[in-house]
Amino acid sequence: MFGFLKDKLKSAVEKFSQKVEEYEDTDIVEKTEEEIIQEEKEAKQKKEKEEIIKKVEEELKKEKLVEEIQKKGFLEKVREKVTTKIISESRFEEIFQDLQIILLENNVALDVVDKIKNDLKSELLDKPIKRLQIQDQVKEALKNSLEEVLTPPEFDLIKVINNAKKESRPAVILIIGYNGSGKSLTTAKLAYHFKQKGYKPILAAGDTFRAAGATQLVEYGKIVEIPVVHDHKTKDSCSVIFDTIKQAKSKHYDLVIADTSGRIQNNKDLMDELKKISRVNNPDATILVVDSLTGSDVVTQVDQFDKNIAVDGLILTKVDVDEKGGAFLSAVYTGNKPVLYICNGQGMDNIEEYDPEKILKQLGL
Repeated sequence: MFGFLKDKLKSAVEKFSQKVEEYEDTDIVEKTEEEIIQEEKEAKQKKEKEEIIKKVEEELKKEKLVEEIQKKGFLEKVREKVTTKIISESRFEEIFQDLQIILLENNVALDVVDKIKNDLKSELLDKPIKRLQIQDQVKEALKNSLEEVLTPPEFDLIKVINNAKKESRPAVILIIGYNGSGKSLTTAKLAYHFKQKGYKPILAAGDTFRAAGATQLVEYGKIVEIPVVHDHKTKDSCSVIFDTIKQAKSKHYDLVIADTSGRIQNNKDLMDELKKISRVNNPDATILVVDSLTGSDVVTQVDQFDKNIAVDGLILTKVDVDEKGGAFLSAVYTGNKPVLYICNGQGMDNIEEYDPEKILKQLGL
């Protein structure tokens, strides 16, 4: 996962560090004749002052007071000057261009790029960087920035389920998303995940728009040995989910996970139907399934679905084949929604709780 972006980030950090090292400590600028004369005058005055200082220091040595000068940090400042680098803002802008291009080429949203840029500025600009540690400091600054990008708000789905159990009713989890994002498979995976944790789930085949939508979830249900409520005679997704909740209450299931039909976020009729499903069935949690391969459109998806029906959290799918990884970063940061799980394969156990630290390691940071 993220193999391509990982390699590109590594290359960018090395290049960034090399450019910092190659820069001289002062900028080269053209000087006027007057400036040259003034500099010569100042140099002469400086030389005269240095000769005076030298005589004073010789006297201080005689009085064994040179150690006092050292204690005041004079020699330490000289040492620091020759062992550190300072990055000015103009230099930073030039150096950052390579990293910016890499991020944009890998589907990272502009908002995320701007955040990384500002974070690196804060960490590196106009501060002494030890020459032997330039690459380590650049890498650490990038890691700190991406750690913030990858740390979304929290949402405790287990707590939601347990709270419903205390009220002697099943928790209702509504799964929504774009066409082809992998909702039906994710619905089954999530149910299996909770079954492994000791909960008793039941599935609602609410994908009634597709001819094979409900059948697909029924087959997945057989694989994980979890019951699926479906009705091939109706196109009313809302009623299928409503009936599933009734059965869950009567048979004491812990939670209902309801699949829905894929919909385009700007299709008003489909969104109105989704609003009806939510209004009638009153879910405890609404989870948006996002395809990691979507690209920059992922940001629009999260925004539009959330405006139409409040989204509590995200599940990101197909991350195992997302070599670029930019859409993943964009969904986490720009979506500003809790990321609950990621799906990284076709198997029913290929679902795991979201862990920012693990993602950072996969990015080589």
